[in-house]
Amino acid sequence: MRNTVIAFFLILAAIVITKTGTGSTPRAASSGGSVAVLCSVSPQRPVKKDGRIVAAAQFRCDSPGPDGLTVTVQLQRNDGGTWTTVVRESFASKSVDTTREVSAAARTRQVGTACAAGTFRTLVEGSVVDNKRTKQLSGTSGERRNPC
Repeated sequence: MRNTVIAFFLILAAIVITKTGTGSTPRAASSGGSVAVLCSVSPQRPVKKDGRIVAAAQFRCDSPGPDGLTVTVQLQRNDGGTWTTVVRESFASKSVDTTREVSAAARTRQVGTACAAGTFRTLVEGSVVDNKRTKQLSGTSGERRNPC
């Protein structure tokens, strides 16, 4: 009788393991996105373009993209050791428009101002909203002296 009870529990354990084993989907993957989409920003050094100083930044998110992405690109000038924003603009995008499924040019935002002497850099700040979570991003380019 004792061997029969042990055999019964071994068979029951085998059935439970088989039903819930390798064929099941991991809980995080089936919960509708408990992990937020990852995004990054890449500021580019200011350049001369059409008689202007232009600051640009590119962004990229993992597929399928976030619920929302706001990127603020700033052109800054060094005034005696203090970085001063000369021009800034915010841009919004979302979902697939933030991923590699669109070209790098379509994921690049830029601001500019008239040529002037000085040392300049690009500062980019971003805010990613996905699954009701918000994450801040930022980056600063290298400096460019007298780009014009």
